[in-house]
Amino acid sequence: MSQVPASLAQHFETPDGFTGHFGWLCGFSADDSFLNDALERFTHRQANQRAYTGDTSLALLLDPRAPQITPIEVPGLLHLPWAKAAMPFNLMHAKVAVLTYRSTARSDVWSVRLLVSTGNWTRQTLEHSLDLVWRLDLHSDDLRSPTETTQQARTDISGAWDLLSWLRRQYDGRVLLANPLTAKAITDMDTLLFKQIKLKAPGLSARFFDNRTASLLAQLPAKVVSASGRGVARNYLAMGSGFYESSLLGKTPSVPLQVVRGLRGEGGGPRLLTMSSDVNLFVNEGGCQGVVEALAMLTAADISVRPAAQPGYFPHAQKRTLHAKFIFSASETGHSNKTGNPWLYLGSGNLTPQGFTLKMGRHLGNLEAGVVFAPTPLNWHPPHMAVADPESIGYYLPIQRQLTCRPEALQAGEAFEVGSEVFSAARVAYLVWREAQTPEQGWLSSEDDLEVDYVVLDPSHQPCTYVDGQGFTWCGQRPRQVLIRWQVENTEQFMAVPVLDGFGRLAATELPNISLEDAWRQLEGFPQLPSEEELPDAFDHSVRSGSRQENFGRAQGTASYPIRQMMELIEGIAAKQTALAPIDWPVWCARLEQSLIQASGCGLLQAFLALNLNPIHALRQAAFRPHFAETPEHLAGQRYEAALNHIEAHWALDHSHPLGAPA
Repeated sequence: MSQVPASLAQHFETPDGFTGHFGWLCGFSADDSFLNDALERFTHRQANQRAYTGDTSLALLLDPRAPQITPIEVPGLLHLPWAKAAMPFNLMHAKVAVLTYRSTARSDVWSVRLLVSTGNWTRQTLEHSLDLVWRLDLHSDDLRSPTETTQQARTDISGAWDLLSWLRRQYDGRVLLANPLTAKAITDMDTLLFKQIKLKAPGLSARFFDNRTASLLAQLPAKVVSASGRGVARNYLAMGSGFYESSLLGKTPSVPLQVVRGLRGEGGGPRLLTMSSDVNLFVNEGGCQGVVEALAMLTAADISVRPAAQPGYFPHAQKRTLHAKFIFSASETGHSNKTGNPWLYLGSGNLTPQGFTLKMGRHLGNLEAGVVFAPTPLNWHPPHMAVADPESIGYYLPIQRQLTCRPEALQAGEAFEVGSEVFSAARVAYLVWREAQTPEQGWLSSEDDLEVDYVVLDPSHQPCTYVDGQGFTWCGQRPRQVLIRWQVENTEQFMAVPVLDGFGRLAATELPNISLEDAWRQLEGFPQLPSEEELPDAFDHSVRSGSRQENFGRAQGTASYPIRQMMELIEGIAAKQTALAPIDWPVWCARLEQSLIQASGCGLLQAFLALNLNPIHALRQAAFRPHFAETPEHLAGQRYEAALNHIEAHWALDHSHPLGAPA
């Protein structure tokens, strides 16, 4: 079998020498199967590890009517709710991702990736659809001596970032500020994109475009001329769409005909398609909507309606349905097998009025986005018809020239329906957990409970008791997320909100009790996390997963030489942290605090604390700290001392004598 091109999820894969930092995705729909796959590739952390850290690597913006995807279903991702009263679009249909990666070796080295997809962020895209994706990578080294290609990449990414920046203001992003590591990653990404990448070269037009101010069709001719550098008329055109108008009859003209006429310059634009061109429309025979009844009309307009081709690298028994939205044009000459002056549009916009000929509007067009670019000239035909050839156009696009659709083979398919229930923002974006003095009980409250106009529901969907000054009473262990209920105009609304623990971890699994030996193992292995098998189950809605937690920590006992072992631990921590780079410092402080607090019940620690000594005092000395965190004058030092303060509080060291201080 021929090599299969990378799937949409595989395009999230981290480059060698980098780690995923933060990313934004928008789309019409998504599911947990795809997103967990993409997140593992982006972070190189499995679900249990992501749930253990309780931070966020991807923020997701979907059509407001898409059902909520919770952080328990996809650890490391937050699906943001809609925040506005009215929607400025018919559907939120654009499918775009901007991902940032940072070097594992140097703090000043980064990479940004732009993905423009025709497919949703779903398993169906991976397994059942014919879809396309355009990918663009920009590396920090590219900016040292920027070429025209580099400047074009900056312009394209800036265009996509402008759309995502506008879009994220329509959603409730408060929950992204709950975890300090997540908040910092977002700030880092904003700074990078606004201060380094957005400095685009004057005179360049972005190949990326959206329909907020004008329809995709209205912008298409100018984008073709800009991207290809030529306003020549080609003699071949292929159009494909996963969805068409419900009826093309009576339209003057239908969307496919509008595309053809627009490219032929009939509206006064550049002439990009010859009058005698070979025009092809690719469809799903089992679901092509109004194409069924308009086949004769399209044929009379010299448009060949063809079934989408099945690429040779997919198993023949696995027939996929066309979901890609594309327009491809090139010139064909009798003496060459190469595509001449090719250009390609791909994006989210179907060949419907809402998708392609209308600009965004509440009762008008969807929000759509796409890209127009000039691909490398490829062969029209492979050397062997039965073999998928990476040098041929059919390897990349589901087009063919042998078969046309027979009228009896075409079916309209099922009508497209969108639900009416909106995943909208609640009064609170997350709740904070505080332990109560009573075992197996705690308090849930927001950080600004000025008006409590919502109810927290317990696992039986019964309202929890609210106590002024404390919050909602929760009987049981800390939940990772809770369901809240509120009313909007006498209509009940529900939303699952994540719970923030005392370490700033969101919707996180429990930090099990461990020994000091295990704590050092976690610190020594930094930045690696404990293995997937050692951690609680990420998809368990309860906090604990008993069997795994019981196996996580070693049996605890009192060591024979607690002072010596404690000093070895402190010296090991000092040696580890003085060698760290500033970029790793926030994560290290969180790891240090969590690991040592997890060991609070360790027998060795209790034996040492009986000596009334404070070992944490030694870690405050300048010699035990990296140079950039030696004092609290800078944020790095403040973050470090806050972590030490929390450790001392959990170890109850208020009245202990500082280890190493004069008697």
